[in-house]
Amino acid sequence: MNAPYLETTQTKEGWQAVFAFQVFHRPAAEWLAMRWGFNAGALLEEALERYKLFIESQSLSETAFLANDQPDRTLAMRGMNLPGKGLQMALLGKATSAEKSQAALAARDYAREIFSVFPHDFILVPAELKTDYDRLYGKDFFARSPQAASIQREAAYMPPMPHQYFTGFWQSGPRANEQVWRALSNMPQTAMLNIVIQPSTLYEGEKEMLLEAKKIPAKTGQAEDEDEAEQEEKKQEESIFSDYMTWADAYIKRRLTLWKKFFLLQVHVLVDGAVDENLLRSIGSTITRDSKDTSMPGFQIVRPNSVDEERAWREQIRALDFLPSSMHIHDLADVDEAFAVFRLPYRPDAGLPGANFISAVKEPPKPLG
Repeated sequence: MNAPYLETTQTKEGWQAVFAFQVFHRPAAEWLAMRWGFNAGALLEEALERYKLFIESQSLSETAFLANDQPDRTLAMRGMNLPGKGLQMALLGKATSAEKSQAALAARDYAREIFSVFPHDFILVPAELKTDYDRLYGKDFFARSPQAASIQREAAYMPPMPHQYFTGFWQSGPRANEQVWRALSNMPQTAMLNIVIQPSTLYEGEKEMLLEAKKIPAKTGQAEDEDEAEQEEKKQEESIFSDYMTWADAYIKRRLTLWKKFFLLQVHVLVDGAVDENLLRSIGSTITRDSKDTSMPGFQIVRPNSVDEERAWREQIRALDFLPSSMHIHDLADVDEAFAVFRLPYRPDAGLPGANFISAVKEPPKPLG
């Protein structure tokens, strides 16, 4: 791998260094030839397994995270629709440290790791020049002050648990994200999907909150001094809320699973003009799907409340930072959730109808006449 260009800047917390890769699909014939199985279906299963392994490799155990003896690392996926050109796919990585030299060294090591272990179903080309880096992170696009929106999991109110809101899970399917890229590709103006992840953990206070919430239903039990009418009313109330409790129990169990690994994850959409509600719905519905066993509350759209806040959002997204959140736990996602969201599209042999990806392979010139 050729050394990528590093954009190194000083922040309030220290220094950060950012690199960028342009991502291309491997030519279809070459990709199909790499399969271990007997058909294209097996190839997709193999590719998804490779991708999930990559996501797992970017996580940290709770012990390693809390040790805090490594530079912070953030990874962003940016898909940008360039009208008349196609979809530009990019990976950007950021390492932060107290010293400039440490941040640069950590970023170079990080870039080498990403290049080495990223699924070979795709081709990564490092941005070696500042001009290429600027193009991939979207310098001209951000200079036009695009409008921004954030797609989040719906925070569902749990009636049996006073003041308790639990987010759903990020969920999708093996081929569902095709809808995301087709919707993005058909935008009439420049539009960007930005998905950012960073290793994190479930903090002790959050664990205690979940454990306390789990005890609340027990407190609704019958008291000795209640008459029969009151007891019957409580039984009816508990029956009405039983589905909520079943769902909440599953949520708490999944979050508190021993040795679970987590990321902070946010999804942002920026558009050169008004952010299209149809684009937001196409993306949000794809990554908050119901499973066979569990229904999800869905997604919600959050927008900046003022011009100044939107300006701050643009700068934070541009710099691979996370937008302010009401609760740390509301941005947490486990490995399966990150795998459902932080995923590049696969392109079958015949192409993906409605999606025009910029290719590393130049088409041969058409014969004259």
